[in-house]
Amino acid sequence: MTIRKPSRRTFVKGSAAAGAAVISGFPLIAKGAPEHTIKIATLAPDGSSWHKAFKRVAREIKEKSDGRIVTKIYAGGVMGDEPAMVRKMRTGQLDGAAVTNVGLGEINKQLLMLQLPLLFRNYKELDRVRDAMSDKFENLLSASGFRLSGWGDVGFAYLFSNSPIKRPSDAKSTNMWVWDSDPVSQEVMKVAGVNAIPLAVPDVLSSLQTGVIDAYQNSPYGAIALQWYTKAAFITNLKLAVTIGGTVMNLTSWEKFSDADKELLQGVADSTYGKLLKRIRSDNKKAITALTDKGMKVVEPEAFPEWKKLADTVRTNLTGSLFDEALVTEMLGHLGR
Repeated sequence: MTIRKPSRRTFVKGSAAAGAAVISGFPLIAKGAPEHTIKIATLAPDGSSWHKAFKRVAREIKEKSDGRIVTKIYAGGVMGDEPAMVRKMRTGQLDGAAVTNVGLGEINKQLLMLQLPLLFRNYKELDRVRDAMSDKFENLLSASGFRLSGWGDVGFAYLFSNSPIKRPSDAKSTNMWVWDSDPVSQEVMKVAGVNAIPLAVPDVLSSLQTGVIDAYQNSPYGAIALQWYTKAAFITNLKLAVTIGGTVMNLTSWEKFSDADKELLQGVADSTYGKLLKRIRSDNKKAITALTDKGMKVVEPEAFPEWKKLADTVRTNLTGSLFDEALVTEMLGHLGR
């Protein structure tokens, strides 16, 4: 094997650069090389409002840090379902994730109480409870090794199906999906007597396409963004539960940043997530119109006392077992109940 000697020009140029690095005390690193790379995962599909917001955050962080901090976003569930994301944050494979209440519940089960059925009638009630109890929820996450960067919403969940669901018993004739990592929704199905089919979120679309399931719950915008709406003919006009979420980072990753960088990161988050909440709520409102324009039929619920009894039974069953009774009582108190 013949080894080519560097030309004099190349040798001199390289030696001069190396010498300058030694004399100046700076390492020989390409200009603009990042000091930190933040790896964030989400189930949000590429191109959705959530994903666009995360990309804006990444651009702003890079610009304000002069390229020292870059963010890599793994969208569309490529890092697995939310329990997998939480495991990867704990092992250091990910620094953070934008998750729903199910992901937050993987960190601390108490946060799943915000997903109890028929708990909130509107966003005003959700905001009241979340604002009043935010410090407690954040402390629960912190005690489990995570830090909340900002709250997020998926929106109110409705029932989508291929046969009308007017009362709880109507769901018994469906092949209803239930998130395999969501104990609240599983309890709802159990109390309703529905033999639901547990699946991870990334498996739902293919299961709808093959007929394994023919009914599910999601927000209107979520159903469109994930393309689930293409396999449903009816939507029940009942805000069954609210699906919240938030962006979290494991504390080990967070503590790697200087105080100045922490302030920069949180400042960008604060300026973005409030706008995202408003955008998602607007998107969900528009999505209902879009779905009906596409031919989906709106079903008005009947026998509301049956729905209310279902919700009350679920809350009673889970309070004191899954959820801390004092926290549930405090939450209901903020709602005047």
